[in-house]
Amino acid sequence: MVEITLEDIKSFSKEYNDNPTNKIIENAITTNGLENACLDRDIVRENQPVFNIELPDTKRYDQKESWKCWIYAGFNMIQYNMAENLNMDLMNFELSSNYIAFFDKLEKANTTYENIIRLPIENATLKYIKKEQLLKNCVTEAGFYEWFASIIKKYGIVPYSYMPNPKEGEDGEKISLIFREKVKKDVIHILKEKQQGKSEEELRKSDKNICKTKLHIFI
Repeated sequence: MVEITLEDIKSFSKEYNDNPTNKIIENAITTNGLENACLDRDIVRENQPVFNIELPDTKRYDQKESWKCWIYAGFNMIQYNMAENLNMDLMNFELSSNYIAFFDKLEKANTTYENIIRLPIENATLKYIKKEQLLKNCVTEAGFYEWFASIIKKYGIVPYSYMPNPKEGEDGEKISLIFREKVKKDVIHILKEKQQGKSEEELRKSDKNICKTKLHIFI
């Protein structure tokens, strides 16, 4: 299995940041969420909601519907010691769950592509993949402490202020669905290349190019 290296991450990031349009789209989605960024304002004006009660929003300290409980549980185990070692106020010390969640999905996607690449050619069909449910939960917002620890060991960890949670990160089900559908589309591409007789090495190069498209989508 060919791993995603830190040099790959630097290359993906440079290619992404070299296109100024990506940053504009990223900022719009990060600030407003995917649905709001794609909203047609003309349709909104034509279909005004009618209501007479509006409750004020309040400050909350929960994971909402993000499904990141496994990450927050990991934080609970390490935050106290980190704050103490850094001589920081624990109440004002917050780590980025979004950072962990992003690299977790990148690794899960890469593992899925590798599993498809390694399939015997006679099993490299959508029928077989569907029967074995290889893509059912290929990229989902869920994990265990071992996964949490391995992400930190490989990619490190950053403060919340460096990589805060985007609007879209509040809905784990939606995020998982979007990533799964993207991976399924990529798998179809890999299968076509595999059936054309391309080698595993050639398929892995294609895999790396696919991973580039995922970098920064929800940062």
